[in-house]
Amino acid sequence: MRSPAAPQNLPIDGFDAARWRALGGMRQEPPWQTLPDHVRRTSAGRPWQGLAVWHQVGPLGDLYVPPHDSHVILLRRGQPTRLLQRHGSQVGQTHLQRGDAVVLPTDTPSFWRSSAARDNIHIDLAPAWLQRAAGCDVALANCFGRSDTALAAFADLLLASLDNGASLSPAFGEHIAMALAIHLVEHYAQPRSAPRAQGSLSMRQMRQVADAVQGSLHERWPVARLAALAGLSPFHFARAFKASFGTTPHAWLQLQRMELAAQLVRGSRMPLEDIARQTGHPSAAHFSHAFRRHWGLAPSAYRRAG
Repeated sequence: MRSPAAPQNLPIDGFDAARWRALGGMRQEPPWQTLPDHVRRTSAGRPWQGLAVWHQVGPLGDLYVPPHDSHVILLRRGQPTRLLQRHGSQVGQTHLQRGDAVVLPTDTPSFWRSSAARDNIHIDLAPAWLQRAAGCDVALANCFGRSDTALAAFADLLLASLDNGASLSPAFGEHIAMALAIHLVEHYAQPRSAPRAQGSLSMRQMRQVADAVQGSLHERWPVARLAALAGLSPFHFARAFKASFGTTPHAWLQLQRMELAAQLVRGSRMPLEDIARQTGHPSAAHFSHAFRRHWGLAPSAYRRAG
C-alpha cells in the first residue's frame, strides 16, 4: 500500500466557514440521503447490519457533508483526480488514483473539492464492527488517500453483489463487515485502550479449534466463530492463528476440507453431491471447481486415478 497523505495546514480558497459551522447542527443521516442527486446505486434495503455500499457519481463542486454515525471508506472508481479534503480540524490533499482509498472516521464533518467529476464507491461501516473485531474500543485515524488493494477488492465485491442473490443474505453482509473491520483495525485504527498482547495460540486453543472444525467441516466457520472457541477477539485470533498454524484461518479450513474430500472421493463411492455437503460446499459444481483448483484434477478424474 502506498503511504497515506499527511494532514496539512492549507488555505482553502473559497471555503465557506459559515456553511462549515452549520454542519455540526445537522441531523445525522445515511450519506446517500445527504447527497441524493449523487447516488447511482445503493445497498439500501439489503438485510445487512451496520454495513452499506453506494456508488456516487456527481459533477465538480465543493461538498460540505455533515457527520454521521458510520466510518466511511471511499474508493476512487473514475479517472485520477486531485482531491482537497477537510476531515474535522485536519486538511489534506492528494492525487487520488483509481482504486485508492480515503478513510473518514465516524462523527466527523467533511469538506471535499475534486478536480474531476465524482465517481466513487462508498462503504459505510458501523463502529460496533471494529469494537467486535478488536475486542476493545478503537478509533480510526484520518486517511486522505492511499493505495489499498484489499479495500478496493471489498468495494468491487460489494458492488457486484448488488446484481446477484448474495446481497440478499444477512450472513454475506456479516462476513464482509467482519473482514472489513479486521482490515481496518490492522491498518487504520489506534486502540483507545491497550488490548491484551497475543503471540500465538496455546496448545489447548489449537486443539480446541482443530477438533471443533474437523468434526463439523460441513458447517460455516467464520473468523468470529473460530475466535470464540479460543476466547479471543477476531483480530487477535487471526494473528495468533497464523503464528501458530503458519497460514490464515480461511486457508487452513479449506485445506482440511480438501483433505477430507480427497479421502472420500478416492476411498468411497459416495456421490459428489454428498461429498460437497459433507465438506461445506454449497453445490457439486462449486465443490468440483474448488477440488480441481486445489488438487489439479477434477473429482471424477481423481477417483479414476485411484
